[in-house]
Amino acid sequence: MSNFEPTPIAEAAPKKSNTTLIIAIVAVVLVCCCCACMTSLGWMYGDTIIYELGL
Repeated sequence: MSNFEPTPIAEAAPKKSNTTLIIAIVAVVLVCCCCACMTSLGWMYGDTIIYELGL
């Protein structure tokens, strides 16, 4: 018999969850969409809003 000792196998680290990253990306996309909508509405109706406010 030989003096061969098997190499211990390291256990795999638990997989990290990407939930926080996905929620953050979705939130950023929604904020950007809201800003784009508000900008386009302001562009279309800005003169009317200023006129109605008396500015």
